Amino acid sequence: MAVVLTDQNGGYRAVLPVPLRRKRIAGMRYAWVVHQPVFCQFLSVFATGPALSVEPFYALVCRQFRYGSIFCVKSPAAVWPIAVEVREQFTHTLDLSASYEQLVAGYSADRRLNLRRALAAGWVVEESVDPEPIIDLFREYHADAIDGGVADWAYTIFRNLVVELSRRGLATLQYAVRNGRIEAGALFVQEGDRIIYLFNAASTDGRQGQARTLLLDQLIRRQAGQPLILDFESPDKASITAFYGSFGAVKEPYYSVRWNRLNRVEKLVRRIIRPQTRRRSEKP
Repeated sequence: MAVVLTDQNGGYRAVLPVPLRRKRIAGMRYAWVVHQPVFCQFLSVFATGPALSVEPFYALVCRQFRYGSIFCVKSPAAVWPIAVEVREQFTHTLDLSASYEQLVAGYSADRRLNLRRALAAGWVVEESVDPEPIIDLFREYHADAIDGGVADWAYTIFRNLVVELSRRGLATLQYAVRNGRIEAGALFVQEGDRIIYLFNAASTDGRQGQARTLLLDQLIRRQAGQPLILDFESPDKASITAFYGSFGAVKEPYYSVRWNRLNRVEKLVRRIIRPQTRRRSEKP
């Protein structure tokens, strides 16, 4: 679904995508609720002309849907039409308009050292449209570290996403290969002037061999000197933000928004069922 502003001929002037999900609690199926999808850090109002005020778009979403589980947006509203909880979060971005020499000078000393190690490690970088190797790497080396694990439907969405982005010419999927084995992968997606480091995975050998440092550096080298922003799409985890910061990236805010206009019965059921659901998810 989306909130759409049209011109006098019915053409699109601006669009705010509205991600929805149905939730079932205690046998009651809610109407559609707003819920941020996987592989999408935040949304914005996309306009064909000059930037527009976001507030009328947000107001329509909040009034139309009684429950916002999580709605992440690039720009906050100065005034919200209902009571909402707004939390400032951060991604890390790198301005690529400088020369490569200037950008690499902005790397930390440790990152430059690890880049030299990666360059000496014998990696071969291959471009692909096949998402299965990066999915296999993620399943084996990363999925267990995520609370609650990763459901099969998330991998299905990722496969479909790679296929569609590749078809539209928006995705670059690269693998680091050594001795005939894929040890790391990175998916970059470009939208306008923004390149998003959307997904990555590496084996133990890939991590130790600094393969992801090499993949990121090659992207920076290719795009240096252009009016582009590299968005590392960083989660709120100190070790990961420190890694992205070592490339010279800086914090950039975005905002997660929640609201709840459920009636008293629905809120009561939600409070009763929520602890039980959490306990089930914590079982091995």
